[in-house]
Amino acid sequence: MNKRIVWTGGAGAALLLLVFVYFVFLRAAAVEIAAPERGRAVEAVYATGTVEPVRYARVGSKIAGRVTNVLRQEGEKVEEGDILAVIDVTESYSQLQEAQARLRLADSELDRAQRLRRSGNVSEAALDQARSAQSAASAAVRGAKARLDDHFITAPVAGEVLRSEYKIKVGDMVQPGQILYMVGDPAELYIDAEVDEEDIVKVRPGQEALIRADAFPGRVLEGAVFRMTPFGDPVGRTYRIHISLPGNTPLVPGMTTEINVVVRHEENALLVPLPAISGNSVWTIRDGRAARIPVEIGAVGGGKVEILSGLDDGTPVILQPPSGLKEGERLRGRQSGEG
Repeated sequence: MNKRIVWTGGAGAALLLLVFVYFVFLRAAAVEIAAPERGRAVEAVYATGTVEPVRYARVGSKIAGRVTNVLRQEGEKVEEGDILAVIDVTESYSQLQEAQARLRLADSELDRAQRLRRSGNVSEAALDQARSAQSAASAAVRGAKARLDDHFITAPVAGEVLRSEYKIKVGDMVQPGQILYMVGDPAELYIDAEVDEEDIVKVRPGQEALIRADAFPGRVLEGAVFRMTPFGDPVGRTYRIHISLPGNTPLVPGMTTEINVVVRHEENALLVPLPAISGNSVWTIRDGRAARIPVEIGAVGGGKVEILSGLDDGTPVILQPPSGLKEGERLRGRQSGEG
């Protein structure tokens, strides 16, 4: 009786050991798998940019002085040549009046010298001297007028005042080279964008651009590349591209944007879920064992990865391959979404 109990207990221990060995060493680990699918793949180059008018100009002061008049404000329409602001003209106007008085005197002296020369009462040298004096006086007037013109800040193009850089007001002091206004036409816009030097070789004029702006969350706007700079920024390692916008775009000047330039698209691409990618490989199960497949990866987006080569349509891939997975390990697949 005791021997039978001992034998039965020994058989039970052996059975437990076999079960343990099976589950730990022989039973294949379960992994989630998914079949590749065919669909649209889009390869895009990322860029950032700012919306700007096609026709605009930054208007600054050539001289130092005090603002005496501000004639245009932000948002107001202007024609080319309209006066935007005036810098104190008192001194320059006085200089012009003085130069004009000297010119009148020089004109009179020249007229007198010409009459006397005709009558033979002055030499040719005296006439030449009068001509030289009149020419110098005339040049002085032209110079005085040009200096006076510098006191009038005018619109170089038609459009509207897009921005008053310093919100200048009467009494403000301005300095030479100080930008005071931005004037342009907000109806025709484009995006001035920067592309990394590693990606610029893929970009060409005419390519579609998908645009996002914080002002329009969840909305994708359209544009197209129409110009590229031939020389990049060696410090920032970027190249500038220009993106045209349709006339009905909701974007306005000054907005910052994120852009994806579509450099390639494939309507019937082979796609696998992003979690299936492990470096430049995917994993599958062959005859119940793990097998690594090197692949060439294309576009990535929307949780999918385009496979350019290395994988067949009918080969399922392992999702989220276990860390440390090795070739030949026993596995059993479970379709994605199964319990």
